[in-house]
Amino acid sequence: MHKTPFQSPLAAFLLLAIAMIAVNGCGFQPRGHSSAVADIPSPIVIRGAAEFSGLYRELSRQLQIAGVELSPPGTPGLPVLQISGVRSESRLLSVNSRNKAVEFELIEFASFNLRSADGKQLVPQQRLKVIRIQYRPEIAVLGSNREAELLRRDMREEIAGRIIQRLTTQHAAAG
Repeated sequence: MHKTPFQSPLAAFLLLAIAMIAVNGCGFQPRGHSSAVADIPSPIVIRGAAEFSGLYRELSRQLQIAGVELSPPGTPGLPVLQISGVRSESRLLSVNSRNKAVEFELIEFASFNLRSADGKQLVPQQRLKVIRIQYRPEIAVLGSNREAELLRRDMREEIAGRIIQRLTTQHAAAG
């Protein structure tokens, strides 16, 4: 039986190696992971967001994965990541023929800035906004509520990732 070039183990290995290099070279990274945070000060204190809120937990998780050490909110003498203006909104987008709400716009807001231990502004105040559309058929109310919770969690994850990305790029440019 005749073998095609892709049936040999060496060719398969080379093809896999090329694919891995291509994926790595294009900047791909798993969702929720930040790779370039070398310029964020460490240790750092997060203030302004409740410690048990979804945004605080997600931001802490992503910073720790990236190797940034976090200190308790009352720790003096450390750079401060100030989180403010955190809020969630929901707006009706459309109704069905029986005038029942079926589509909603979910919005998450947050503002942040970074100050050095002596109060000098390292990254200026910035406001972030993430929007998602949720379809809620009237026959699946419980599933729709769960879907809204999952969408909100994904939105907080995106806000945390954007905060880290902006801290990285803007703190590096300022320093």
